[in-house]
Formats: sequence, structure tokens, C-alpha cells
Amino acid sequence: MAELDFDNMNMGSLFPEVDVGATLQNVTHFLSVVLPKMVRISGQSMSDLKSPSYDGMPKSQPSGNTTESRIVRRLYAEEVVKRTIQAIKHCDKDCQNILDELYLQKLSDTMCFMDLGFSESSYFHVWKPKALLQFADCYMLDDLHIFKKKQF
Repeated sequence: MAELDFDNMNMGSLFPEVDVGATLQNVTHFLSVVLPKMVRISGQSMSDLKSPSYDGMPKSQPSGNTTESRIVRRLYAEEVVKRTIQAIKHCDKDCQNILDELYLQKLSDTMCFMDLGFSESSYFHVWKPKALLQFADCYMLDDLHIFKKKQF
């Protein structure tokens, strides 16, 4: 195993520059398209996500002809849901509230910024992007960041 030379490392080599626009689109797609699909596959409902309890106990599988791939899909979907909730909980409080209202409670952007007391402009230009980027930083199952390509 090669040793890391911390003296010759810089932030750019450890953390490449994030393409903010592309990352925001990727996270939005994940939360609005992929997450609901994973919730359905996992056998949960969005209301279950409000206060999830993961006790580590095995859950009963549906009766019938289950295949290994179906079980793997369900387990992966459950892990996506679990990690999504963990990621939201690791965001700061304002960002948690935005992500919860938009993607778990399914409120509109307008209802969200009015409920949380943000101006429309600050919500769309500061708070919502901040929440989505924090989520990308906190979600540990897959990397939702899109990185800028190095130009030589």
C-alpha cells in the first residue's frame, strides 16, 4: 500500500472543483425521481420517512416467487432511503427543513419558502442551492457531486 505524501498534497488534488450547476441538477434528480422510486421498491411510504426507525431486525419478504435480484434490489432501495434520511439529518437546520418540506412532505417551492420565512429571491438563489449542495456533501452511499473537468 502506497503512503500518502501530505506535504505535497493540496486541496485541489483531494477535493476537485465541483460543477455547482450540474451537481444541483444531479441532486434534484436524485431527490425528486430516484428517491421516490427507492421508497416504492423498499416497501415504505413517504410518511414513513418523517420519523424512520431502523431497528436492524429483518423484515418479512412478500410471499410468492422471489428471486435473488429482487431481494438485492429491495435491500439496496432500503439502504438508499436510510442513507438519504441520515444525509438530511447531517445538514444544518435550515437546510434540513427545506429538504424535508420539498422532498419528504412534497410541498411546492412557494409553500416551502413562505412556510420557512425566506424571501423568494433568497430561497432560490441562496437557501435551496445550499441545501442541495449540503445534501450532496452528506450523502455517503453514492457521490452525487459532478466535478469540473481539468483544463490543460
